[in-house]
Amino acid sequence: MSLSNIESSLNSIPFYQTHPYMKPFVGRNYESALHKKLLLVGESHYLPAGSTVQRDVDRWYSGSPTLTEVEEGWCNTRGTREWLSGGYCKTLNSALKSVAPFAGENAFDEVASYNYFLRPAEEQGDSIANVLTAMDREYAIKNFIDVLEALHPDLVIMTSRLVVNCAEVEDYPKYFRDDLWHYTDRKGIRYVYVNHPSSPHWNMAERPDYFKGLTSSQFFVKFLKENWLK
Repeated sequence: MSLSNIESSLNSIPFYQTHPYMKPFVGRNYESALHKKLLLVGESHYLPAGSTVQRDVDRWYSGSPTLTEVEEGWCNTRGTREWLSGGYCKTLNSALKSVAPFAGENAFDEVASYNYFLRPAEEQGDSIANVLTAMDREYAIKNFIDVLEALHPDLVIMTSRLVVNCAEVEDYPKYFRDDLWHYTDRKGIRYVYVNHPSSPHWNMAERPDYFKGLTSSQFFVKFLKENWLK
């Protein structure tokens, strides 16, 4: 599938028809022969201090929120990846480059990436978990499946414990009456999760049953070396 076909598929997703600035970033080398297709799923955007447009949940999803140019910039998914904004992008860029030395200055060019939750958190440093609603979760899981159908990734890394808990444990079973891993198996997708790259847990060895004594940072790199590169 060409990048232009991917773009057409993304444009057909209902949420991105009303919030086009939040469309997933798709790197120019996403379909490179050097590696499999990888989707990195973040948690959420956030808006600058003093913004209130995200607080009206119904209006946000109805497609009628009015954002300033500055606010749109803060939740412009493609822009944040292109500019390597914030600790999240910089940390992942460094990790990706350690695995793929052929990547240029911005290793996001080799992957696709977007944020799972579609309504921004209150302010920088806040977690969407503090204001998460049932509507947020329903829109997020349904949009996630739409994104997978558009991007056809081989691998997905959810870079947030909150995301995997919502998507896998509760919301896919609730809204699709099945297990997420059954869906991904049918589609030939393998997914894992790591702790948020901007949190202290990124460099902590937790859940020995899952991370096998590794930190999330180490697990991320090891998984990519073993599964992403061809």
